[in-house]
Amino acid sequence: MTVDQVFVIRKLQNLEEMYVVYSAVTRMPFATCDEETFNDQVWIFTDQDKVQEFAKSYTEKKMPLIGVKVKKTEAPMFYMNLFAMGINEIVFQDGEMHHHLELTKVVRIPDYEKLPEKQRPILNPQLMLSSIYFLQELRKPGVQPDKEALKELEEEMSVNLVKSKYLMPVDVQKNEKGQENIRLLYVQNKQGERFQPIFSDTGELMKHYKNKEQKHRLIQIAFEQLPAHMIKDVQGYVLNPEGINLILKKEQIETLLKYYK
Repeated sequence: MTVDQVFVIRKLQNLEEMYVVYSAVTRMPFATCDEETFNDQVWIFTDQDKVQEFAKSYTEKKMPLIGVKVKKTEAPMFYMNLFAMGINEIVFQDGEMHHHLELTKVVRIPDYEKLPEKQRPILNPQLMLSSIYFLQELRKPGVQPDKEALKELEEEMSVNLVKSKYLMPVDVQKNEKGQENIRLLYVQNKQGERFQPIFSDTGELMKHYKNKEQKHRLIQIAFEQLPAHMIKDVQGYVLNPEGINLILKKEQIETLLKYYK
């Protein structure tokens, strides 16, 4: 790193608060892919007004963006979530200057490969990144999706969905004899449809259960196991309900397994 980069990174690390550009349709940091380097980026600003200027440039593209304040105490978890998203670069806009910074230069990422396989946390950065790019295009408000433009993005996401493993929370209760009874959980939308929640990583799981006092046991589940764990009266699964909120209905899961397994 150059001396200037070290100075910029230290400034970013020591900010009491910063503003991150989020996508309103995914409820996740807005991701862009650099056309020259192909780095996957998120945008961080020191000035909220600059966030609004940046967001306006995407209004015509029907991409609603918002600025989210991240405090210094929240920054470590925020950066770890970027790693789980598959992001490898931060575009830091400080006043009129913008800087391209490697994520691993800003925060130290744990080397999970050194851990025994059974102790490695569930992470799905390729799935998250491909899902975010797909949904940012699919969910443009008031726009009929361009099926041809989405086809490649959807296929990449589909492949990653099928090859990924997920976290599924279950409720475990003991009866009078000390025997454990496992109850599968579900969430319900405004239309009364029920879906079982699954999560791409612990960060997404914590978003959903951060205000819940009840503790759940977590099981790891492969995509191909989802049909066997589906409750009778649900419509399917929902991946990361507090984030991308991706609905996977029973018929969709069967189709994905047929073509991508």
